[in-house]
Amino acid sequence: MTSATAIRLLGFLLVLTAGISQATNGWVIREDGAGPAKIGMSLSQLNPTLHEKFAMPKAKDSQGCFYVKPTKHPHVSFMIENGRLARIDVDSAGTPTVQGIQVGDSEQHALEVYGPNLRVENHKYIPEGHYLTIRSKDNRYGIRFETDNGFELSTRAVLKRSNTSSAANNTRYGQ
Repeated sequence: MTSATAIRLLGFLLVLTAGISQATNGWVIREDGAGPAKIGMSLSQLNPTLHEKFAMPKAKDSQGCFYVKPTKHPHVSFMIENGRLARIDVDSAGTPTVQGIQVGDSEQHALEVYGPNLRVENHKYIPEGHYLTIRSKDNRYGIRFETDNGFELSTRAVLKRSNTSSAANNTRYGQ
């Protein structure tokens, strides 16, 4: 291979890599959020941060807990509870965690990456599934993976709450 061909190939790979990383717009899942969104933000904080126009549902009984989806990230959903971002769900590949784990990865790979700090529990609804949970150092936030037959179905960044009456909190880790 000539050096000119090698340079062209390297340039092509750099352009390809840049295109792939821009597909996620740099968003990664952290224990306290995703992209520029942070757990605990209000709708009025999320809208300018994400350049969105999220609004409370009109139905009063739906205002306590509802979902919104960012337009540029259709595979990401934000659970808004009592007016604040309480959970971020990712339902398909393309938005990895900071450590690189994403929907579609194997449970074994997540265990290798996160090591002994990753807590494994049986899934409540999927017989061959598990919850894999990693908590932040201050124990306030976490990432939960849901698996079925050894492969990841979804990723969640969540706020841990120890005492709450909301039905939505049944999906938080450690409860």
